[in-house]
Amino acid sequence: MNKFYSNWRRRILSRIVKKKLDLSDVSLISMNCVGGIVYHDCESRFMTPTIDLYFDPSDFIKFINNLDLYLAETPRIVMGSRFPIGVLGDIKLYFMHYDTPEQALRKWEERKKRINKDKIFVIMAERNGFSDKDFEDFKKIKYPKFLFTNTKKYECEDSVYMKKYKNLQELPDIIPGRAMYYKMALPNAIKKFTDEFNKD
Repeated sequence: MNKFYSNWRRRILSRIVKKKLDLSDVSLISMNCVGGIVYHDCESRFMTPTIDLYFDPSDFIKFINNLDLYLAETPRIVMGSRFPIGVLGDIKLYFMHYDTPEQALRKWEERKKRINKDKIFVIMAERNGFSDKDFEDFKKIKYPKFLFTNTKKYECEDSVYMKKYKNLQELPDIIPGRAMYYKMALPNAIKKFTDEFNKD
């Protein structure tokens, strides 16, 4: 029954988000798979290389703050024990949903060319050792941004506090059942950004 409910909820929420968002020229640069799933639910082309992979928080913030520098480089990717792992300058990329380094590199290089640098929206989650410093650095990111958190002290105008996970050490995987659409906070934030952009 739980699986049935989760699948039903996923389908309903995905339809709502698809009607709400036009991501045809928006680059969702995401710390983990959340951004890719939003594209998937909207049946939109991936306008970012950050698909089916994850970063550690501090590495992701370095990446987003020095986007041109890192995008100018080609990652070195080797096969880890479970999935390909890439090194891009001084940061690591964990290609958790790829089978080979060759596949990961091909998709990264192909998709990075699609980034619309005029229309970037950043997505982060309190996972993989997210710290107080990461939160302070998150708030300084120059792009429109959004943070999922299960820690009350990380609540801010650019985050959603997911209270039901407050007793967990870190935010769990919020993709199943589309928990990432909690209160429609992320879709609403993206919609507000695109509406304001188009108004200008």
